[in-house]
Amino acid sequence: MTRLIGAEVLKLRTTQVWFWLLLGAVAVSALFVIGPLAGNDIHNSGDVADMFSNAGIAYTLTFVLGVLGVTTEFRYQTITPTLLATPSRWAVVTAKMITYAIAGILYAAVCVVVELLIAVPWLSAKGVDYSLGSDHVPQAIVSVFVTLALFGIIGLGVGALLKNQVVAVTVGVIFLVVLQNILVAIPGVKHVYPYLPGGAAAAIATVPGTDRTVNGVELLSGTAGVIVLVLWAIVPAVIGAAFTLNRDIT
Repeated sequence: MTRLIGAEVLKLRTTQVWFWLLLGAVAVSALFVIGPLAGNDIHNSGDVADMFSNAGIAYTLTFVLGVLGVTTEFRYQTITPTLLATPSRWAVVTAKMITYAIAGILYAAVCVVVELLIAVPWLSAKGVDYSLGSDHVPQAIVSVFVTLALFGIIGLGVGALLKNQVVAVTVGVIFLVVLQNILVAIPGVKHVYPYLPGGAAAAIATVPGTDRTVNGVELLSGTAGVIVLVLWAIVPAVIGAAFTLNRDIT
């Protein structure tokens, strides 16, 4: 397994896509810190925790990274030598899941560092009373790591299911960015939102003591949100692996 993970890491770092997606994630994180600070929306420790959890919104970028991690192999047929070297589809998918979860964690680390570099001096200048070691700030930061890691695996699973790179990226991004927001605005249908990836991510990011509703829909607890997101991460990957087990790659 270590050899397979090493091979996946090599494939990932020898392309430029990870770098550009990382820049996008950093830009999103910076924007969602600068916006509230510049708009004078940060007044207490709860606001600070909410602000730090905003880096989790970059999950679309790690989702795309995960999708490309498997669909690129189908597009350029590098999946053929991969499976000739390791015939077990389960071993290959597991190695990819671990690799892209780690990639999500590294993305989260960079995003959080960028948030801290922007927010700490700004908050100090504004005289906001908070602590990085308490007031739910650690939980908010951890939520970013959990969310970005799991969405990397979700992207991998969607890519394994659909295999076509353009279709997987397009359908996935439209669902995450557009359709979820439409569903949560439709009466009756909106109550499914907490069980969608975006709703689960929102549940993880929402710190205790703050409003846990979106358009009148009660979000799950943070723990339940993690469970839902884990299911969204693992189930598509497992089905994707099973779906390709008895099929020729070429």
